[in-house]
Amino acid sequence: MNLSYIRGLGSGGFGVVDLVQDDQSNQYARKTFSVSQTLNYQVIENVKRRFSREVKIQSGINNRNIVPVLYSDLNADPPFYLMPPAICSLQDEISKDKFLYGNWISAISDIVSALDELHSAGIYHRDLKPQNVLKYEFIGPSGKEYHYAVSDFGLIAMNETRVSVLTVTGMAKGTDYYTAPEITSDLRRASPQSDIYSLGCILHEMVGTAPRIPCNEIREEGLYGAILRNCTRSDPARRFGSVRSVLDAIMTVSAGLPPVTTAVPIEFSGKLATGELLDVTSWQALVTFVEDNEGQTSADDVLTRLQFDQIIHLYENWKDLADRLAITYAQWVHRTSFNFNRCDSLANILEIFVNFGSFEAKSDALMSLLELGTSHNRWYVEEKFHRLCGFAMDNSLAKRVAIEFRAAPEKVCRSISHLEASIGVNRTKLHPVLQHTLAEICR
Repeated sequence: MNLSYIRGLGSGGFGVVDLVQDDQSNQYARKTFSVSQTLNYQVIENVKRRFSREVKIQSGINNRNIVPVLYSDLNADPPFYLMPPAICSLQDEISKDKFLYGNWISAISDIVSALDELHSAGIYHRDLKPQNVLKYEFIGPSGKEYHYAVSDFGLIAMNETRVSVLTVTGMAKGTDYYTAPEITSDLRRASPQSDIYSLGCILHEMVGTAPRIPCNEIREEGLYGAILRNCTRSDPARRFGSVRSVLDAIMTVSAGLPPVTTAVPIEFSGKLATGELLDVTSWQALVTFVEDNEGQTSADDVLTRLQFDQIIHLYENWKDLADRLAITYAQWVHRTSFNFNRCDSLANILEIFVNFGSFEAKSDALMSLLELGTSHNRWYVEEKFHRLCGFAMDNSLAKRVAIEFRAAPEKVCRSISHLEASIGVNRTKLHPVLQHTLAEICR
């Protein structure tokens, strides 16, 4: 492959990034292995192996919020790989407007999508910062659109015990400003909570009200103060349990919800306001309330406030109540129009119902995912539906969902066609039972 150098784009850690062009005038961002420090041969070879590992891992991940590897030559001297060129980095945007001209939640949602993909595979980024989040432009169904993708996996770690230690001298300048304190001296201590710490620091860049001290808890007042602190607590065990929980908390606060109305029973109204876990008495009162008041504003207000960790806790302890709630929740999502940025956190809760619920709860949740994703044109949700309805789907569940398809054939056919065009997938990747059903109803 012949590549012509156009200009430099940046450097850091153990790589240099240039803008290059091939013989067909296609442009790429080329990352080339480079050592900018005085290191002995053994360390350089170790870092070069890590560079190759970065390329292989990044190449194996298919998620639009993770920068793809388009081509690589690890046998070249020095080794390199190609990525699509970005418009700019998140750092570039923050330096111009910390709220990204009102789009900061979209950026956070995309980062969460990337981290969720990594963490589900037991992978930790360990070097998440605004410079490593890139913005891309593309042409979507509605015209010109944008999304953010995470890059620079040079410090990535698999969840394994035999990972080698890379000293922090290999971390790019500025990394410590976003690094969790437990991994500044030993990268083997990385965990999902390490990335959550970095996510909290990025969030602070956007919504923080006071300067922060690197490697410390963020303690400040303000609308997002509690979220920032629970992302960055000194004890990793006390941070949010997952990146999905962080997004859920952000969306709940950002919704600007009014105080819980007096029509909501006191058994759970206070706990809804704080996001704390509910006991069985509170859950019984809540589930009964939303069932009895389905479609009314008071019930919708309650469903809007439910958070990811609360639903997980409910399924872990009282599955029958959780299944009852799942059906009401899925029906609420199906009939409601939401702010675009709210969709991801709703989808994450629906996925809980798919993973742990009864067949009725699972099928209702999947149908709501399809409606939510396609009606709001949210790729994250559409991709989640497509993945959950793939070949690995339980055969009995596929038959149950197929019945739902037949109950609303015209709407389902439109939604599936939209999904294919929106995220570039094909219905042939769905479970065979669903493929057969679609072939019969979409004529």
